[in-house]
Amino acid sequence: MPEDKAPEPGASEQRPKGEWIYQYGGLRVVSELHLPEWEPFVVAPWPGVAAALPDVRIVFGQLDHAGPEPLISQTEYAFRVPGVGAFQIRNGCEIVVSPEDSVRKRTLRPWVLGSGWGALCYQRGGLVAHASAVQVGEAAVLFCARSGGGKSTLAAQLGTRGYALVSDDLCRIEIPAQGAPTVYPAAPRLKLWQDALSNLGLNTERMEPDHLREGKFHLSAVACGLVNRLPLGAIYLLEWGEPGIRRLSGLTAFRHFLAAGTWRPKLLEAMGLISGHAQRCMDVVQRVPVWEFKRPRDLPATEESVTRLTGHWEASGVS
Repeated sequence: MPEDKAPEPGASEQRPKGEWIYQYGGLRVVSELHLPEWEPFVVAPWPGVAAALPDVRIVFGQLDHAGPEPLISQTEYAFRVPGVGAFQIRNGCEIVVSPEDSVRKRTLRPWVLGSGWGALCYQRGGLVAHASAVQVGEAAVLFCARSGGGKSTLAAQLGTRGYALVSDDLCRIEIPAQGAPTVYPAAPRLKLWQDALSNLGLNTERMEPDHLREGKFHLSAVACGLVNRLPLGAIYLLEWGEPGIRRLSGLTAFRHFLAAGTWRPKLLEAMGLISGHAQRCMDVVQRVPVWEFKRPRDLPATEESVTRLTGHWEASGVS
């Protein structure tokens, strides 16, 4: 795996014509599709870098599989989105995009950065958590929950208190042979529903709407400013209920993390990769403390729970 490298100022203006080069999630990505979400990870094409073999290519082209039904295996995932186009992810190293006529490129990006990137990471044998993460001290703290569990909202609330965003939605975790797992910083954006933004006192007038879900918007977040990985200091599994924090361990921690933190489990199972994923989840919970964090659904009332959480970090030595 190539070394993590910080992007250089003005890198996006120095790119080779028709290609963008990114150092994202520990991978060198050469893309024919411009990805503004990855702008902080653009790499300037110093001599020879453009010609170097990338880890991943994102290209426009015709698909090998053009049928209406998804094609899913350990090494290939192809699917079609009506009115948008078709996508094929192959061997953990290529995403092929075949847009329908007159489709705007901004409409393609959510599918490349979501389903495409997540499936590619699975094909590469990596651990991708359905989570948000913020920087606490010199470490990353992960928040896992099923869809609608408030991961992004909690990260946004912590952002108002000065905690920088590390990742949202798809968190790529590296598990070394020894020591703490690490988290790669991702695009500095949060996807939030309008009611959550209103409760945070934010106006959606100038925010980019989410093209997949009406009523959701993209919020530019304060990023941690790093390309290098951060050690994973703690995992919090989010639940609604009476406020409280309790430690989970052993099989209980593993089962809860597997359930709350697995991105698209049905796809993972169809790919035949669930066993390896479960083992990686077990490796993580054996090295990182796991906590259950309950708080009320009422957004204004959650501020007290956020204060409880930050106090817990100090008491447990996370910060």
